[in-house]
Amino acid sequence: MKKKNVMAACLFLCTMLFAGCNFEHKTDNTVSAFEAIQGLQYEQALSLFQKATEAKEDPQTIARGEGIAYLGLAKYEEAIGQFIYALSFSDEFVDDFDFDTNYYLATAYFKNGQIKEAESVYSAILALREEREAYFLRGLTYLEQEEVAKAKEDFDLALEKDKTDYDMRIHICQAFFEKGMEEEGKAYLQQALGSNEKKISEYDRGRLSYYMGDYENARNYLESSKNDKDPQTILLLGQTYEKLGDFNYAASIYSNYLTKNSENVIILNRLGMCKLESGDPASALEYFEKALALQDPSLTQVLKFNQIVAYEYLGEFDQANLLMKDYLAIYPDDQEAIREYEFLKSR
Repeated sequence: MKKKNVMAACLFLCTMLFAGCNFEHKTDNTVSAFEAIQGLQYEQALSLFQKATEAKEDPQTIARGEGIAYLGLAKYEEAIGQFIYALSFSDEFVDDFDFDTNYYLATAYFKNGQIKEAESVYSAILALREEREAYFLRGLTYLEQEEVAKAKEDFDLALEKDKTDYDMRIHICQAFFEKGMEEEGKAYLQQALGSNEKKISEYDRGRLSYYMGDYENARNYLESSKNDKDPQTILLLGQTYEKLGDFNYAASIYSNYLTKNSENVIILNRLGMCKLESGDPASALEYFEKALALQDPSLTQVLKFNQIVAYEYLGEFDQANLLMKDYLAIYPDDQEAIREYEFLKSR
């Protein structure tokens, strides 16, 4: 049993949201509450926001913060209510705080299955600001509603101002892949390879080839551009060898990098996954736990899940069961984990 990759589009969305946040009017309890959110301590954050309310700290910032905490707890109805309440404090002068809150509201609607409502929020954002991220995210809502032509139109608008934004192209490709539309997804990558043939770097050729499933060419391009000091190149080259089934060589690429850069959590995680695939769960567990000790919230969920998997491979089902219970308290909407927990309880 392996941890499925988190949908790239969702990662893009979350990264954009947290990068875009500017938590204004924070004082005392509110500051501590947002720190708790960054540490994924959502229940603690809600308790601190309650104290902030009692201390008469800024109600709009508190409401949005509570919405984010509820979002983290997969309590989407509560999150929606708090974001709407936060927006009720706004006036006719729409600022960044309002835009950020609307992005969160749309996310909560999307996660709650209210796709049409999410679409409406993104449309409202675009009526005031033609932001590339909003076009991309509204495109996801159209794709979810099987309105493929509209989705493509929004994705094209998202790319219009920067046709060399390969990250965006990859996210779009993966969104189509999630819906079983591989040809539509690959078209966005093929378009980039064709239109920028002379300008595109070996590294970008390699990563576009990788996401198109052309692992032989991906390997060749990435080897040509190989930079032992660049973690992105190392990561993708290693993953290419993983796709080619050479987990031992992929592990050696990661290990060599980590001898001089021991605190890269993403590469530690990939090395752990290679060890799992190679039948060495004890070493895998060691690398997952080293990565967890670095306390990087961007990969905490994946690492915690993979840690549980390693314990399962080791036959330590009691420990895996205990960790899964804690995991689901933090990530209650992970359907794969819920199914796995049922399996663990039967062992």
